[in-house]
Amino acid sequence: MKPVSVIFLIVSGIMIIVGLLVCSFAMVQANNQDIDLYDMKIEDGQSKAEYDFSEDVFNRIQISVGKCEVNVICGADENKVVIKNFSSAGYVCEVQNRSLVIEDTINILDFTDLAQGNFRFKGFRYYLRDRKITGTDKSVTVYITDKFDIKAIDITAEKGAVTVKGYDNGTDYNVKITEGSFTAENINTDSMVKVGIGKGFVKLKEVTANVISAEVAEGDINAAVSASEITLLSEKGNILLESMDDLNDFNFTLRAPKSTVTLVELVRNGVYIANDAQHTKFIHATSEDGKVKVDEYHESDEIEDVDTAPADTGEPSTEAVTDAG
Repeated sequence: MKPVSVIFLIVSGIMIIVGLLVCSFAMVQANNQDIDLYDMKIEDGQSKAEYDFSEDVFNRIQISVGKCEVNVICGADENKVVIKNFSSAGYVCEVQNRSLVIEDTINILDFTDLAQGNFRFKGFRYYLRDRKITGTDKSVTVYITDKFDIKAIDITAEKGAVTVKGYDNGTDYNVKITEGSFTAENINTDSMVKVGIGKGFVKLKEVTANVISAEVAEGDINAAVSASEITLLSEKGNILLESMDDLNDFNFTLRAPKSTVTLVELVRNGVYIANDAQHTKFIHATSEDGKVKVDEYHESDEIEDVDTAPADTGEPSTEAVTDAG
């Protein structure tokens, strides 16, 4: 190794050591004087950071996280975000181009993140403090007031539970989860609710939209909804749909090739199809390896489980078709 390289390494090492010592001294002095150096609090190994966006203007929420619980609570008193158990440089939470962006994809050891400019350096003091974070259950909670006109909420999560509650607006919802669950309660939009989950379940309670689409590769779908077009697909799991609209207004394509299809009190094996040209609403429900049950909405605290579908009655049929067109 050339002498210049050796000198460079020695000087770099000395600068790092001096920097750490200065940071440590500053932390001690700040604690003694009750000066807060961080936007993150740590108690019993659990970290918590809060961001107030009351003065910001945005019409879109974009959340992209790894293993993390996500909550969007609407009708709150203020616009804020609460982030728990993230490392200091392990996330972005800011407003960009009228979008509230929250990301959990940053890693100081990931050269891809560094090359793409995703890394946020807050100072050595944060890395010294990050060692005190022992909590592993990450969470993001977004509080939104009713005054905000949110055009779209896009959520992507690798693993975790995602919940959206209480929003009455013309918002598009687009949720993708590799493994976990999506729960929506008391949502009213004249637009779309679209959910895709690899392994987990979807639960929709009193959700009103123009179009509702939910697809689960492995898991159940339970929905109490109102929509002009409803499409539900579970490759391996059961489907229970309770319509908040009159079922007499719908066309149906219901499929459960390995089990039963139930429409209120009508039970069929495999397939039930009913098309009427006078009807403009559609329900498509397919369970490749499970049951499908469609019923009227029964108001209660919990959505009925699909396994409570009645036993087969009447003569089984592979297909029932009505065409008034």
